[in-house]
Amino acid sequence: MKKFMNLVASLVILLHMTHSLAADVEVTWMDPTCGFFVVKLPEDGRKEAFGLFSARGLPLPKVGDNVQGDLSVFETTLLNLRTDETHTVIHWADAKLQEQLVRNTPVQCAAKWKIKKKR
Repeated sequence: MKKFMNLVASLVILLHMTHSLAADVEVTWMDPTCGFFVVKLPEDGRKEAFGLFSARGLPLPKVGDNVQGDLSVFETTLLNLRTDETHTVIHWADAKLQEQLVRNTPVQCAAKWKIKKKR
């Protein structure tokens, strides 16, 4: 009976963990010249607020799209909730500020070079 209870407890924990890894997030920055984009991560006790991803092909998500998927793995598939398209992506990094991630995108990303005026 003790083994059975341990098995049930393990399954409950596993189901809870699997459910908590899937997230619905919004695309806040996108560069179509290189396929990199930034999403606003869910507020679930993380130190980082934004995640940097790169698409492994077309279609690309657009700024304002909500995508859903497992954000805890390196390579994953995200479902675009606006268009019902799927995006195969690589999760590169997380940071507190979106600007940190944009600044560290590859040199071929044209949108990273746009200078914002501070006035």
